[in-house]
Amino acid sequence: MKIKKVLKYILIIVIMIILLFVANILVKTFTIKDTNTNSNDTNTVIKENTIEDDLIPNDVIGILEIPKINLKAQIKEGVDLDTLKTDIGHFPNSSIWNGNIALASHNRGSNVAHYFQDINKLEKGDLIIYKSEMGERRYKVTDILEIESTDWSKIEDTKENKITLITCVANKPELRLCVQGEETKE
Repeated sequence: MKIKKVLKYILIIVIMIILLFVANILVKTFTIKDTNTNSNDTNTVIKENTIEDDLIPNDVIGILEIPKINLKAQIKEGVDLDTLKTDIGHFPNSSIWNGNIALASHNRGSNVAHYFQDINKLEKGDLIIYKSEMGERRYKVTDILEIESTDWSKIEDTKENKITLITCVANKPELRLCVQGEETKE
């Protein structure tokens, strides 16, 4: 009886070691360059995650680039405070490839990343680039509007490939700035 018990524990340990070994092989190692900016500007990002060589780390679902405002940042799942403190967040109920990809970030504040601080400078026709493990898509800005903070219709799924960027509006807690773009083949 005792030998059976010991063999059972040894088998469990061996299986766990094998699973850890396989998981280690499957995990890709990527490098994220963290930079700290030191400036007296109150809009300075405290921790900015930048992506080198377009490599996408495991916990990152994509990279957002907006050339007009010199933005290139990683996207992580969720729009909770912890995620938005350091990264662009992805609305979990939206698509990560086909349909409407909905993203959020702060646009100001201390001790948080505010990647969307300049999206109010975007104009119709400006380019937005989204990269993920599935590929790269390019979008042209089609709509820039203020919406109610309770208006979830802009992040609903669509048949056409769109991207939706949402952030707060300064001094108007009931409003959100919503920038949408449609896929372009240009």
